[in-house]
Amino acid sequence: MLLAKFKSPKIFFRNTQKSHLNFIPLRNIQVSIIGSVGEVGSNLALLLKQNPKISRLQLYDDNESVNKLAIELDCLPGGPTVSAFAGPSMLRPAIRFTDLILMVDRSHRKPGIKREQMIFANAPPVQKLCRAMAEQNSTAFLAITTSPLNSIVPFASVLLLNYGSYNPFKVFGITHLDLARTRSLAGNVLQANPTEIQIPVIGGHSDETIVPLFSNISPNTYEVTERQADMLTRLIRKAGVEVVNKKYGVESATLSMAWSINEFVNCILDALRGAEVTVNSYTANPHFGTKFFSGPTVVGAQGLVQPCYEFKLNDFEDKLLEKALPMISRDVSQGEQYVDVFESFVRKF
Repeated sequence: MLLAKFKSPKIFFRNTQKSHLNFIPLRNIQVSIIGSVGEVGSNLALLLKQNPKISRLQLYDDNESVNKLAIELDCLPGGPTVSAFAGPSMLRPAIRFTDLILMVDRSHRKPGIKREQMIFANAPPVQKLCRAMAEQNSTAFLAITTSPLNSIVPFASVLLLNYGSYNPFKVFGITHLDLARTRSLAGNVLQANPTEIQIPVIGGHSDETIVPLFSNISPNTYEVTERQADMLTRLIRKAGVEVVNKKYGVESATLSMAWSINEFVNCILDALRGAEVTVNSYTANPHFGTKFFSGPTVVGAQGLVQPCYEFKLNDFEDKLLEKALPMISRDVSQGEQYVDVFESFVRKF
């Protein structure tokens, strides 16, 4: 199946590591991390503290220890000024005037936990943030890593729509972790430097919906056989579960998640400064019949410029995508429908 005529490989193979352009003018950019005290949030804060493109870094968490984190980071030389905001009453000040809001607050993945349980656990902080954005800062970019991403991004989108502040061009689910794992594992198999290869990863962000396109590997001097593609796809899809099991269910892939979010943020900062960059993200997408879809996405200063849609598939990838699409649609519907369930529950209490 050829989903769309393949026209320009640049949309896929632009190196996200090199998206920043030296001539882009500097501007004051403020970034807010929601859920800063967690393992992902604190590691991400340390990485972003080293980024000279950020002028102010706002750290929010319900936990008062966010104040200690901010004090420690602000003692480090260089980078943005760091401020802490603790408790529900400080959520709105934490996102006021912010250009990019990073939602990393979440109940981490545990062995045996069901999707419905994850949505139930992670919906409340997302709802609070969406309400705060509608009232305080409806123009910011919102980037989400909260699990299950396939459902939480549609959940947040419907909430923002209900609150009258939804901009589909500025809501992103960060799926750079899938891209990082794909490049790393493929690099090991091909005995290649992972930073020098590009492999599109499309679909969703769950074990059954991640679809790496090894047939589109760049540079094309490398070749992945169907047998290798099958093995690598299985490893990529189970990588998250493997990390959780190795950590005995205490935490998920916190370091690699923080690293991949940082890679995403570095590109978005260039977009906010006027460049067009390519990031791997799960966004509103009309091209696959699923409402939302993940893949290489072009982003500019005003948000989404071009969602993922141009690529070729071989037979193996075609079958993977055919199986993934109904699951993505199911996950999207589950997230959208949970808005009514959640808000009726909130009204009762």
